[in-house]
Formats: sequence, structure tokens, C-alpha cells
Amino acid sequence: MTSGLLAGFAVVLGGVLVAAQGPIYARLSALVGGNPLAPAFLAFATATLVLGAALLAGQVRLPDARQLATLPWWVWLGGLFGAYQVMVSMQAVPVLGVTLFLMLVILGNMAGAALFDHYGWFGLSRRPIDLKAILGIALIFAGVLLTASRR
Repeated sequence: MTSGLLAGFAVVLGGVLVAAQGPIYARLSALVGGNPLAPAFLAFATATLVLGAALLAGQVRLPDARQLATLPWWVWLGGLFGAYQVMVSMQAVPVLGVTLFLMLVILGNMAGAALFDHYGWFGLSRRPIDLKAILGIALIFAGVLLTASRR
């Protein structure tokens, strides 16, 4: 129970930190001229430095070129998707606000997750979508509509 509680807390904290990213990136973008490319580069450069230091401190061996060559092509999409999301957040958060932005992100997360599970994409086990999942996503969509209507 304790490890599950700790994991749950870590996930909630991660969610809070993700909510902070949009406004931070939007402000960074505004402070460096409004183009999302430079602040996205700075954000990923910071992340690269921190992760590189953590790898060195943990003395983790990086995979060699042969291992990397055997990976499926789609494993490299994660970094591209992250860069896309960071650049979108810089442009959308000032327009939509953090709450609506994240509600839309969550709607996209859940719709994508349902498709990935249903078709077993990205090496997942197939988990066919069912009525409960569809209703859950519909409720998230209703939440988006409620959040958007308060503007």
C-alpha cells in the first residue's frame, strides 16, 4: 500500500509540474521574442543537461550503436512529440488559459490512449475499447465544453 500511495503521489506531483510547464514555456517564449523554437530548444537543452548529469552520476552505460540500430523506428517519435507539445503550449496557454489547455491535452491523451490500447500500437498488448472507455472519454469532452463555456 505504501509504495502504491507513494507512486500515486509522484504521479499527482508530476501532473502539477506538467500544469506548470505551459505557463513557464509561454512566459519564456514571450521573453525571448515569441517564436517558440528558441525557448523549446532552451527547455530541451536544460532537460538534456540534467539527464546527462544524472546518467553520469548514476554511472549508467548508454546503449551502443548496434543496440540503437535494432530499435523500431517509432521509438524516436517520443522526443518529436514532446517538442511539438512544448511549442504548442507556448502558443496556446496564453490564448486558452492553463485549465482549458490541460483539459484539451487530457482529452487528447485519453482518445489517443484508447486507440493505442485498442490497436496495440507501440508494442502494447491489445485492449479493445469498450463502452465504459467511450463514456469516460465523452465525460472528459463534456468537461472541456463546461470549461470552455466559462470564458
